[in-house]
Amino acid sequence: MPRKTQSEKKLNKTPPRPAGPSARKKTAKKSAPRVATEPLQLYLREVESHKLLTPVEEKAVLKALVGARETWTRSYLHSEGGLEAFWKDLQTWKTGDMAASAIVPGPPRLKEGQIGPVHYVPRLYDIFEKHVARAGDRPFHYRIRRQTSWLVRAILFVGIRPKPLDRYRMAAEARHGANLKKRVEDARQRFVEIRGPLIERNLRLVLKVAWGFIPGPMSFDELIQEGNIGLIRATESFNGRFKVRFSTYAYLWIRQAVIRALEEKSRMIRLPVHLTHLLRKVAKDKRDGIEPPATMEHQGKRYRLPKLLANPSVTGSMVSLDQSRSDDGGLADSIPDRAAPSPEAGADLNDLSDYVQSSLDFLGDRHRRVLQLRFGIGHARPHTLSEIGGVLGVSSERIRQIQEEALSALRDCDRGVILAELARG
Repeated sequence: MPRKTQSEKKLNKTPPRPAGPSARKKTAKKSAPRVATEPLQLYLREVESHKLLTPVEEKAVLKALVGARETWTRSYLHSEGGLEAFWKDLQTWKTGDMAASAIVPGPPRLKEGQIGPVHYVPRLYDIFEKHVARAGDRPFHYRIRRQTSWLVRAILFVGIRPKPLDRYRMAAEARHGANLKKRVEDARQRFVEIRGPLIERNLRLVLKVAWGFIPGPMSFDELIQEGNIGLIRATESFNGRFKVRFSTYAYLWIRQAVIRALEEKSRMIRLPVHLTHLLRKVAKDKRDGIEPPATMEHQGKRYRLPKLLANPSVTGSMVSLDQSRSDDGGLADSIPDRAAPSPEAGADLNDLSDYVQSSLDFLGDRHRRVLQLRFGIGHARPHTLSEIGGVLGVSSERIRQIQEEALSALRDCDRGVILAELARG
């Protein structure tokens, strides 16, 4: 049988079947794109639009970031005020009042053979101590700027935590005035522009960390905000000597920021850190179907969980007094005010006041006036015997005698029994 040529194959090819009505409906009906309206949805769409950094891109961005940050840090640290503040912190560390990790950041987890803040801070102290002993009274003066430049290089190589850097910046600006403040602000603006893409490309990491704490006492958008703060702080303290990727380092900062927010902002009344840690662990065990043990250890101490969980101030939730009820009233409307008198007590007090006032009408003018002043009836306050004596121009002993005569007259009259019962009631 002769073989068909290529042109014959094309001619004999079965033409495509026309699309039926159902197929036309399927092709005509296209799903309309969903439009994000809520702020959280808009934010999530914005995060999804940023692609992740490749290792090569991340390396280039981090190189520019570290260079801009060093320029910003050098603008205020390489000054007499900044170096003096840093030297004071080193002296505080030497006396044992400050930890080395409070000055110098370390890698996320120290590996075997890797050195951290405990190694770098003593070396910095030795370098500064030798310089101060050699330089004289003002070891960080502008005139010896060439000698202090290598001190700044040592600091930048090791790296400083963001909070101490803020103290050094404020000390330098207070010492040197507006000109230095302007240079610092310009250098910081350059640093902020460079770190923008790095933050945008790692926002998905914040979402991943925040989602791990849902459900919880804080909403998802609040956790995202706290995690973003941790991500921003990570850009200010990351150092290339850690030999880890920026995402690994930023993950710990983000998680720390979220946990700290849960400890400090999730409750109306702040609980100690160890209590919030234990409660979070108990809640996680319950979600996993694990019964919490009788005791739990945290930072070397053991706590009795039943005793902690039985305290309503620890496990109880806060309720707003403005919370609505089924009868269209607020919760505050159903709580009695024990300090305010009840309507019955107010009516009884008014009746007693009227009865006492009418009973005094049976006395003479002098006796009635003495009792009114003595017990504050119709006056702002009760008066002493001496004050009444000064008003009437007699001695306090005479006022006491008049008071006894008036009270005896009230006991002997027809209303005396009723007044005695009202006084006892």
